[in-house]
Amino acid sequence: MLVKGYSILGKRFGAARAFHSSRIGLNLAIKGYDNESITLRIDNETVNFTNIFLRDACDLPGSVDPNHKQKKHSTAQISTGLKIEEEPRVVKKGNEEALRILWSQPNSTHESEYTKDFLLKYSNKANIRNSIFFDKEQVPWDRVNVSKLPDVLHFGYDQYFSQEGFSKVLADVNRYGISFVSNIPDPASNIKTQELSESNVGDWPIAKLARKFGYIKETFYGTLFDVKNKDEAENIAYTDTFLPLHMDLLYYESPPGLQFLHFIKNSTEGGESMFADGFAIARKVKEQDPEAYDALKKVLITYRYENNGHYYYHKRPLVVEETSWETSDYASGIIKEVNYSPPFQGHFEYGIHGDKPKESALFKLFLRGYSLFESLANQEQNQLSLKVPAGVCVIFDNRRILHSRKSFSSSNGGQRWLMGCYVDGDSFRSRLRTND
Repeated sequence: MLVKGYSILGKRFGAARAFHSSRIGLNLAIKGYDNESITLRIDNETVNFTNIFLRDACDLPGSVDPNHKQKKHSTAQISTGLKIEEEPRVVKKGNEEALRILWSQPNSTHESEYTKDFLLKYSNKANIRNSIFFDKEQVPWDRVNVSKLPDVLHFGYDQYFSQEGFSKVLADVNRYGISFVSNIPDPASNIKTQELSESNVGDWPIAKLARKFGYIKETFYGTLFDVKNKDEAENIAYTDTFLPLHMDLLYYESPPGLQFLHFIKNSTEGGESMFADGFAIARKVKEQDPEAYDALKKVLITYRYENNGHYYYHKRPLVVEETSWETSDYASGIIKEVNYSPPFQGHFEYGIHGDKPKESALFKLFLRGYSLFESLANQEQNQLSLKVPAGVCVIFDNRRILHSRKSFSSSNGGQRWLMGCYVDGDSFRSRLRTND
C-alpha cells in the first residue's frame, strides 16, 4: 500500500510549500515539504516521508562511517530541533536521480542525498519487505505434493559446494523448509574423523555443510553430536523407541533455526524418518477452525529440559505470525514459526484454574486447536516418510519442520549412527540476503 494519506502540520511550521516543476525527467519529483515531512512523486505514485526518517537514514560519510558501516549518531540526537534549511532539490548523480536535502539543527547543518532506488525501496511496506529481506515465499506441502521432493530437493555433496548448487539449496530450504545432500564421504574413510573430538570438529563432513550457512550453534550437546542408541539415554532420540514428531530445543530462548542430520550408518530394521510441514498444518487448522487457530497464537506452552545437571525453560505459543508488518495487509497471516515438541513439554501455567472463566474459555479453544494440529500432523497424508540412506544429510528448518523416527531394531546386525548440528536462523537469513 502506498502512503497517500499524509498531513501537513501547518500550525507549527507554517503552510507547506508546493512544487509544480521541481523534477528531473518524470521519475522523481518534489510535491511539497515542511519541517515534519516531504511529499514526493516516485514513478507517478505519491509518497510521504517524515523528515526524521530521512535524516536518520542518511548514509553519507558524515552520518555513517564508510569503513565499519556504523552510524555516527543516535536517532535522539538528530531529532532535536530538526528543520529543512533550504529548498530540497532533485539532482542527477550519473544516470541516477537523487533527492538532496540540507538539514539544520541548533548550531549545525548536514546535507543528505537519497537515490530514487532508496526512496522506492521504502515507499511502502511490500517494497521494504522485498528489498531489505528476501523471498519469503512459503510453499506448503503434504504427502500428495511432497512425494517427489526428495528427488527435486536433492543435491550431491560436490554440487552443494558450487555457487549454483548452494544457491538452490538456500532457496529450497527457504521455500520448502527441507533439503537433502547425498554422496557425503564416509567419515570412517578419513583418518581425521575416526572419533569426534573438540580438535577435529571442522574435519567432519557435516561441519563443512553447516558452515556454508554460517557458524555452528553450540549447545549442551556440543558443537557436533552423535545420535546413537545407548543405555540410560538423556534424550529420547538416543533410544530405539518411537520418537514422535517434534522440534528441537524449544526450551531455549533462541532455538536453532536449522538442523543438520548426517546419516552415517542406517542399516537397522525400521527407523524410518518422518517429516511434516508445520506451516502447512497450521494453515489447515486456520482453515478448519479459525477460532481455535487464534488461541494457538495466544496460549503459551511451557517447554523445559531438566536432566544431567541442566535446567532449561521457556514458554512460547504453538503458532507465531510475523509481527513486524502487523499493520500491513501484505504480511497478514504469514507464519514465522511453529513450536511443537510434546516430549519436552513442561506443565501448563495458563488455564489451569477453573475459577478463572476467561482463561478457561481460551484454554479450551487452545486445546481444540492443539488437538486438531496434532491430529493433522500425525496423518500419513501430511507426512514425508522415508528410510534415509547412509551418506545423506537432511537439512531442515527447525522452526517449521516437525521430525520423527519410527522405532528400530539391530537384530539384523545393522547399525544406526547419525551426526547432527545446528545453525541459527539469523545466519541462514543472512545468507539468503547476501547470496548472489
